[in-house]
Amino acid sequence: MTQKTALYDSHKALGARFTEFAGWEMPVMYSGITAEHVAVREAAAIFDVSHMGEFLVKGPGAAGLLAGLIPTKLDRLAPGKTMYSAFCNEKGGVVDDLFIYMKGPEEYMLVVNAGTREKDFLWITDHMKAGVELVDLSAALSKIDLQGPKSADIATRVFKDTGVTGLKRFDFTVTGFHGREIMVSHTGYTGERGYEFYMPNDIAAELWDALLMEGADEGVLPAGLGARDTLRIEACYSLYGHELSDDITPVESGLKWIVSSEVPYIGRDVLERQISEKSGRRLIVFEMTERGVPREGYPVLRGGVEAGIVTSGTFSPTFQNGIGMALVAAGTVEPGDEIEILIRNKGVKGKTVPRPLYRYNGGRP
Repeated sequence: MTQKTALYDSHKALGARFTEFAGWEMPVMYSGITAEHVAVREAAAIFDVSHMGEFLVKGPGAAGLLAGLIPTKLDRLAPGKTMYSAFCNEKGGVVDDLFIYMKGPEEYMLVVNAGTREKDFLWITDHMKAGVELVDLSAALSKIDLQGPKSADIATRVFKDTGVTGLKRFDFTVTGFHGREIMVSHTGYTGERGYEFYMPNDIAAELWDALLMEGADEGVLPAGLGARDTLRIEACYSLYGHELSDDITPVESGLKWIVSSEVPYIGRDVLERQISEKSGRRLIVFEMTERGVPREGYPVLRGGVEAGIVTSGTFSPTFQNGIGMALVAAGTVEPGDEIEILIRNKGVKGKTVPRPLYRYNGGRP
């Protein structure tokens, strides 16, 4: 049986079309993927992402536990700041990618993917240390994302709190809404300025309605997983199970920048060897130069020889052509190279381009 978020009735009332995703019945679109995509790029949209998992890791051993599980330096964090990282296995592959929120010197909240929540919880449990408490908060929390260039204006109307709209990227704070505490971070998954709100389930519908009402004259729309995917592909953000997996390392996925830790952590030897030897596979970004829409699993050809496989692909509403990311053997495809994507047994021309296609557009309002 699929699970439903606390906002399920709100989505039904708005005429959402649903899809099953990671065991959840989630809205894939309302007015249409393109309309919702454009709203994020030009105005704002809200997303229900309450299917994500949230864990609390706290205690005097919390920092030590996390340092042994991720390849990223923990000193990038401070209370009120968050960062992106990944759990890696012994092969360097990714158990899951996640955000880590430092709530205090001995307290961290982890935000993990819906489809890997149980696996992640067991992974942490299997590596527990003395002096650490691990709590799964997922069932009690809802999460709403507000994304787009007008998101700050809308958030100001709803919260009337300069501590929210004044957040720098990757900062977070706690504010009030209808007498309850809500955690707000200046983060997102679209390439636009935006906010992510974490709240108790019983006030999720009130916040959802308030964001829609206060953003109505700014053009805010509810948006589903369809637009969320086209937006993140334009911004070249990784999706677990596509650009990252138990068999794909952060280095191969172009996330070498998260490999910075100098203390022992799981998978360190493999990741450092891939960096020093420039071995393994590499993630490339491409756009089609002939008409065609690339999809996950399509072969990538270089000079008529298969070099790799598409990990994510779509038709871009912003660029009005096919775009995607692909994992290829190291040394087979270089920046600017012409390639072909095998679409329905026909090679369709494309070329590699710098990552990202759509650069972060999240400057201060």
